[in-house]
Amino acid sequence: MTRILEFCEQILKEGSISTEGSSSPIPLLIFEDATVLGFIIEYDSSAALLDNWSHHADRVVAHYQMALRRSALKAWNCNFFFLAAGSADAREQAGFTAIEEDLVGTRKIARAGVNNLHDVREALLSLLPIQNAPSIEAVDMSAEVRLRTSELPSMAIEAFIQRADATTVLQLMGSSE
Repeated sequence: MTRILEFCEQILKEGSISTEGSSSPIPLLIFEDATVLGFIIEYDSSAALLDNWSHHADRVVAHYQMALRRSALKAWNCNFFFLAAGSADAREQAGFTAIEEDLVGTRKIARAGVNNLHDVREALLSLLPIQNAPSIEAVDMSAEVRLRTSELPSMAIEAFIQRADATTVLQLMGSSE
């Protein structure tokens, strides 16, 4: 298995997706979970990807046709990932778009410039659980309380911020400033 396919295997396993390497009919990584299955094929260059993806996809589907039939409804969510280590020029990128728009039989993702773990993770994002960590800025809570309680007596607000006991805060709430 190549380095990129090893990265794919590592990332998919982190996402609880089963993987299995295969060299028949071509070197690839097979993946599957409860709802999705598919194949990842690596290419040395964008040109090699563009020249071979269709033929390779046909060979893989023909080779695994019985397993795909047994997968029943999951076969409707079969994916091919075609990953190229080399970068792609504008013409090649247009070719990748055409591959992805070809909805015959399987869903297809084509990416170039896939050279490291980060690149592989980006290429496989559609398979992985949502990974966006919430981004929360620091908040000045005292200023926030003052802003949101502008209708209340300022002495009561300040007592609350200074952690006065509840009785004192309530008494100040009833007083007029």
